Amino acid sequence: MRIRTRLSLSYGAALASIVVVLGALVWLATGSILRGSLEEALRIQAADVRAGMVRDLRVAVTSLDPAQPGVFTGIYAADGALRLHSRDFPAMVGRPPDGTTTEQLPDGDQVLLLSATAPDRQTVVVGSSLGPLDRELAWLAVALVAIGSVGIAASMVGGWLLSARALAPVARLTTEANAIGANDLDRRLPQPGQLDEIGRLAQTLNGMLERVAAAVRRERAFVTAASHDLRSPIAALRTELELIERVPADRDQIDAAVRAAHADAVRLSQLASDLLGLAESEASGRALAPRPVRVSEVVDAALATVRPLAAEKEIHIARRVADLTVDVDRVRVEQALTNLLANAIREAPAGSTVEVESNLERAEGAPITEGGRLAVSVLDRGPGVASAARPNLFVPFASRARGRDGGTGLGLATAAAAVHAHGGTIEYADRPGGGAAFTLRLPLEQLRVG
Repeated sequence: MRIRTRLSLSYGAALASIVVVLGALVWLATGSILRGSLEEALRIQAADVRAGMVRDLRVAVTSLDPAQPGVFTGIYAADGALRLHSRDFPAMVGRPPDGTTTEQLPDGDQVLLLSATAPDRQTVVVGSSLGPLDRELAWLAVALVAIGSVGIAASMVGGWLLSARALAPVARLTTEANAIGANDLDRRLPQPGQLDEIGRLAQTLNGMLERVAAAVRRERAFVTAASHDLRSPIAALRTELELIERVPADRDQIDAAVRAAHADAVRLSQLASDLLGLAESEASGRALAPRPVRVSEVVDAALATVRPLAAEKEIHIARRVADLTVDVDRVRVEQALTNLLANAIREAPAGSTVEVESNLERAEGAPITEGGRLAVSVLDRGPGVASAARPNLFVPFASRARGRDGGTGLGLATAAAAVHAHGGTIEYADRPGGGAAFTLRLPLEQLRVG
C-alpha cells in the first residue's frame, strides 16, 4: 500500500480505538448513573412505605414515587407470605434477600428489587422494571455507534486529503528526480521554502546529487587523462613499428625505432601497472587482509624497493621507526609507503636526504595497548607543492601539477586510496626549511610493543 493509504488507515484505526474506548466509557457511565438513580428512587419509596406503615398500611403500599411511576411495592410477613402489594406488583416474585438484587421474571423481563426490614419483623420490597433503562442504553449505544462511525469516516477522509497535501512535495521531488539523467547531473531538485522534513530531504538529495556529479566529473577527467596517456605511447609505438617495417635495411634506424618502441612499451606497462594498483587500492577493490606486522618490516620492504632509484640520484635515506607491531593490510600499506618514498626521491635534489619516520599518536595517559593512530611521515627537501595544486594533489593524474614531466600521476592517488581503505588519512604540509612532508595516519584498535 502507498504511504498515503497507510497513513489514512492508521489514522482511522487510531481514532476508531479512541472512539470505541470513549463510547464504552460513556455507555458504562450512563448505565451506572441510570441504575444509581433507580436505586435511589427505590430507597426513597421503601423509606416512605415504612414511615407510612404506622398510619395506614394500604395507603403506604399503594403510594408511588412521582419521579419513578414504574415502582411497585410489596410487604411480606415474618413467615414470608405476601401480605399486601401494589397493583402492578409482579407475580411469582418470592421474598428476596435483604439489599438490592436483580431478578429475571418468567416473562423474561428483568427487575431491580430492594428489600428492607419493617416493624413487626415484616419486609418491605420495592422494585422497578429494568426494561426502560435497557431501552435507553440501547438507544444510547446506537447513537454512539452512528456518531462514531460518521466521525471515523470523516477522519479517514480528512486524513486522506491531509496526507495527500503533505506528501505532494514528495511526489514533486520524485518526478524531478526521475527527470534527472546522466547528461544533466548539474540539475538540482527544487528546495521548499521551509526547512522541515521535506526541506531536509530535498537538501540531502541535492547534496547527494552534488557528490554524484563531482564523482562523475572526476571519473570523466580520469578517463580523459588515462585515454590521453594511453593514446600517446600506443601511437608512438605504432609509428615506430611501421617505420621498422618500411625501412628494414637501415640498421641504425631499426635500432633507434626498437629502442623507442621499447621505451613506449615500458611506459604502457608502467601506466597499466599503476592503473591496476590504483583500482586494487580503492576501498571497493581487493578486500583488506589485516594481520600482525612490524612497522619496521613494512618500512624496510618499501625502502628496498626504492633504493635503486635513490642510488641513481645519490639520495641518502634516513629512517626513524617505532618498534611496534600493528594489524594492517601489509600489501596496501607497503604500496602507499613505496609510492610516497619514490615521489620524494624524484622531487629531492641530488645528494640530499629523504627521511621516513613513524610514531604512535594516542590520548595522553592512555595505555599503549588501547591503540591510537600510527603516523608515518616521508620528508624531502624538494620544491614542495604549489598552493594551487594542493586541492587535487591526491586525485589521479592531477599530481602532475607539481611540475614533473614524467610519471603517470597515479602514485599519490594510489597511496591515498590505500590509506583511505584502512579508514585513515593522508596529508601534505610544507616542511620547515623547504621541502615536502607527506604523513599518513592509520587508526589502530590494538598495539603490541616490540
